[in-house]
Amino acid sequence: MGLGSAYAQRSMAGKVVNRAGEGIPYCAIGIRHTQIGTLADEQGRFKLMLGDTLSQETLVFSAVGYQDKSVSDLPAGREATVVLESDSRNLREVVVSARKTSQKVVGEKSRPLLTFSRMFDHKVSAIEQGTIVRVPASAWLNTFNFYIMPSSRYSQITLKVNVYEASGGLPGRPLQKDVILYKTTTTGWQAIDLSSHHLRAGQSGKVAVTLQLIDLTGPAQGDFIFGLSAKKSLATQLLFRYQSQANWEKHSGTFIANLAVSYTKDKAGDSGADPTETPEETDLTTRTLTQVYLSREKAKNTSYGRSAQGRYLDTENARLYYEEYGQGEPLVLLHGNGGSIADFYEQIPAFSKNYRVIAVDTRGQGKSVDRSTADYSYDTFASDLATLITHLNLSKVTILGWSDGGNTGLTYARNHPDKVTKLITIGANLSPEGVQEEVLTTFKSQLKQDSVGRDNRLVRLMLTHPHLTADDLEKIHSPVLVIAGQHDVILEAHTRHIQKLIKNARLTIFPNASHYLPFEQPQELNQVVLSFLKE
Repeated sequence: MGLGSAYAQRSMAGKVVNRAGEGIPYCAIGIRHTQIGTLADEQGRFKLMLGDTLSQETLVFSAVGYQDKSVSDLPAGREATVVLESDSRNLREVVVSARKTSQKVVGEKSRPLLTFSRMFDHKVSAIEQGTIVRVPASAWLNTFNFYIMPSSRYSQITLKVNVYEASGGLPGRPLQKDVILYKTTTTGWQAIDLSSHHLRAGQSGKVAVTLQLIDLTGPAQGDFIFGLSAKKSLATQLLFRYQSQANWEKHSGTFIANLAVSYTKDKAGDSGADPTETPEETDLTTRTLTQVYLSREKAKNTSYGRSAQGRYLDTENARLYYEEYGQGEPLVLLHGNGGSIADFYEQIPAFSKNYRVIAVDTRGQGKSVDRSTADYSYDTFASDLATLITHLNLSKVTILGWSDGGNTGLTYARNHPDKVTKLITIGANLSPEGVQEEVLTTFKSQLKQDSVGRDNRLVRLMLTHPHLTADDLEKIHSPVLVIAGQHDVILEAHTRHIQKLIKNARLTIFPNASHYLPFEQPQELNQVVLSFLKE
């Protein structure tokens, strides 16, 4: 149940009780400003291992509804009894109002496509993780909803819920008067009913809700995994501390969680919006992911990527799927990591009016099959492309590659400079160092979380490749158009560096666009590309 040092030598054990001798469940015990702490069990019993250097430190006992108690002379080697006094200061008068109440849900109401997870260590029950939500002043807290990552693995978990009044961006005074426990056997959205606990926000409306993993039953097979889903955000709303007496840490991001509340409006609020409410943040990442989702939903209403005229090419260790549209000079379209031909649903109709468009699903993606177990590389993808071009009896082609497709296009142009008429790259990079650090961090976290029974080669590809050098780019002598969005995950300085290293390249940065430019500004992009192709 507890966290001790690796060199622990002395055992501190006992029971936490009230004046009546009744055990106080889940009392938090810890040393201030350290990571050393634990939780008592449901009977109030505890055990904490301390190294010699910490055995004389003061332990602080903290439980909901009781006054904190500091103990500096806890005996080692035998059980002690620690008595806590009731804290009447936490009891606030409840005034029932006859005024009509309004209902609202504040916080994240849906799970975006791209999330990351905050993991829990089942060996450290004292760890708290949570978030801050701003609700209307003096609102009653009815339900706390949060999202458990779908790849979590357990038969059952028990969580302890802690609710605080937030101040200065950190949890402060506890709002609850009793212990709140929640058990679940499922993943995904969870709902904790708070109504019976009569929790009410203060005048600031800022509430912190945290969770602790206090008990579990592991999965029938495999290792225990439990984490909460969060999204990238400019806000620092992810709260963490090792134990009740440790310092709070704040991290960038927002948990996928919300509070359902009820509140009464004052006179000012009756005529309009709640005066305490602040507009919910809609950051660039959220807007981008929403655009990606909507675009891919639109793509499903087309036949691109699943055309009846689609063809397959069998190679030594792959089966490549491709589709052809229009007539004219050949123009090959290469999609990004995890994408498919359908991602070009806005480009194929425009380009096929004047060109023979050849759209390809990269091996292991879309409808293409990878029959090998080797790690992916852009050299492998470029080799597949060379095999397809030879199969189609094409002497030269123009290539438009988006993201990973751009990396493949650069690699192919390096390997076969005389077989490329023109090259357009969108959001390409020469190495992982060209990608925003927070994106790489997300991929690394994904690898750690999804290591069990899942093919992570596409993720590893982005973390370890490409490795294109200045000498490689000097071999490309065909005209090249380097494109990126103003808010691309590829660093702008890196994109500009690519353009400078290719002797016959030009650069276009699209304002107010991200890495998903073909979805966000299709008409503008198509016009720029067609102008370049017609030169």
